[in-house]
Amino acid sequence: MSEILAERPASRNGHTTRRLETRRRLLEAGTELFAEEGVRAATSSAIARRAGVATGTFYLHFPDKHALFEELVDAALEEMRPTPDPERSDGGSAEALRRDLERMVEVAVRRRNLIRAVFDRGESSGLAERIQDRIAGSLEERYASVFPERGIALHPGAAAQARAALLVRVIAWWVEDPDRASREEIIQVLMELAPGRTKE
Repeated sequence: MSEILAERPASRNGHTTRRLETRRRLLEAGTELFAEEGVRAATSSAIARRAGVATGTFYLHFPDKHALFEELVDAALEEMRPTPDPERSDGGSAEALRRDLERMVEVAVRRRNLIRAVFDRGESSGLAERIQDRIAGSLEERYASVFPERGIALHPGAAAQARAALLVRVIAWWVEDPDRASREEIIQVLMELAPGRTKE
């Protein structure tokens, strides 16, 4: 009896590992199909087929294709989230800005198919606007503390909206055809157009 009980956690771990692997395959298949067909045309059953699982298995992991898509977008946004500058309390140094932009561009390169799907002109879910609003929200908090300290006379909310729109549009434009500009050129443009940026 004690031997059977001892085996149960391992069995659960095996089940958890298989479940996580299935979920990973579904997310990967969803990314590919959303990029190839757009969010509107891709179906849950096609995603399941691409992942090598039954359609019913898809629904054990996600209520619908939009939930899968939003999970992909949330993960990408989390990767792009600015990190505090450990060296400076304001987090607004040129070095911190460059690090944030380099990370954002790196995520855009790795998640190119996902970004292309988000900004697909045939997609009318309003997800692109929600992404822009999320980016603006995190920027506004940062600007509200940094602008007064640095004597920047810009409204933090308006500056955050302008910056988020610029970031989203430039990144979407660039990942559509990365030969348009080098990574360094994209980062440099975004650095120069940061609100209240000062040379350091």
